[in-house]
Amino acid sequence: MAFANSLSGLIAAGKALDVIGNNIANSQTIGFKSSVARFTNVAAAGKGSGPADSAASAGVSADNISQNFEQGRFELTNNPLDMAINGQGFFRLYNPETGKISYTRDGQFRLSFDANSNPRLVTRAGLSLTGNLPDFTTDPYGTIGTAPNPVVITIDPYFPPKASTKVDLSINLDPRLAAAAVPFDPADATSYNGSTVATVFDSAGDQHQLRLYFATPGAGNHWNMYSTLDYSPSNPTPVTGPIDVAFDTAGVLATTMPLAASSYVTAGGETLSIAIDLRGTTQFGTPLSVNALSQDGYGEGSLQDGYEFSVQADGHLSARYSNGQRRNVAQVVLANFANPNSLINMGDNQWVANDDPVKGTGTISLGFPKFATEKIAGFKGNSDAAEGMGSLQGYAREQSNVDLATELVALIEQQRNYQASAQTFKILDQVLQNLANMRSQ
Repeated sequence: MAFANSLSGLIAAGKALDVIGNNIANSQTIGFKSSVARFTNVAAAGKGSGPADSAASAGVSADNISQNFEQGRFELTNNPLDMAINGQGFFRLYNPETGKISYTRDGQFRLSFDANSNPRLVTRAGLSLTGNLPDFTTDPYGTIGTAPNPVVITIDPYFPPKASTKVDLSINLDPRLAAAAVPFDPADATSYNGSTVATVFDSAGDQHQLRLYFATPGAGNHWNMYSTLDYSPSNPTPVTGPIDVAFDTAGVLATTMPLAASSYVTAGGETLSIAIDLRGTTQFGTPLSVNALSQDGYGEGSLQDGYEFSVQADGHLSARYSNGQRRNVAQVVLANFANPNSLINMGDNQWVANDDPVKGTGTISLGFPKFATEKIAGFKGNSDAAEGMGSLQGYAREQSNVDLATELVALIEQQRNYQASAQTFKILDQVLQNLANMRSQ
């Protein structure tokens, strides 16, 4: 029995050294969680009926490896798709080859551009991050459901165009200018006092030039505004106007805004209905100048690269498209467990749920970061803080939670344990050798 006890000490210390060595080796692994070997004594039933005989010593065991899920420190990166969880929760991953779900704290993600589908948000190993996707049916900027319903996150790489319906212009008109001497003609610059052009869009995303002309009729604080779409001497499109633009004696705009929408027909036959809003326009004794000019249309947009993304604390992932528009393209869903220490480590910074009814991970909670969770029993919101997930931080990744100083101290301790057990084994061997020598004499 003494030999068995010493051997069990050697085996247990060896396992502990394996665990410590694994921790030290992964001290720089992103999202790694350290482990500790827990020692328990082993009892063997004896033949006698006394208390000592019924619980005879049989050495030690280190088969219980406990995982430490304490949060590691954050490291800032230059990749906006890198995410770190500040608090509870795991990223939920889907393996497209096996259909299996796994979990990780390693938030190093990138776009995977597949030939026949929208790009996915994946890990370095190609596993897909899951979350809620927006509905773009009625709103080009999308609407995302309020309950976690995780699916593979795919990013729509195109933003549909929108036809312009309004132009906002703030301009100063100079009352010192003399009235035009000839009737308005867009081809004759002497027939108006100034003009500006706004680039507008049709429903297909094609650009058009909407030019606004201002001419003073020479009576009171009134101006005539004319407009044309895509006018040129070789393409004399119709003129809209005149529209009266009035000011009070202090030079403040007196005409009610916005003006009624005017219709313009493109070369392709599409009719654009555009309202002009001149709020902020003044009539001061300074040269004619444009202070602000904008419109609400845009062309078709596409994703440029991964650096156009932004991660919000509540898991919303937004993207900026080439047409200048930004919208939420997904919301990350996190997972948590009643007993995360029972997660099964699969390597590559991944864990899977343990279905053991007694020692397993228990109920899986799904929730938005810093927002809400949904359990099998129902849905819970912000009112129950204990059920909430941690928040996300973009441009960051969670480092290993291995404390090298602690591990080096543990390494020395287990080395001594191993040496002590080996010394015990050696002494027992010498004792038996002496006994054998005494019998042979």
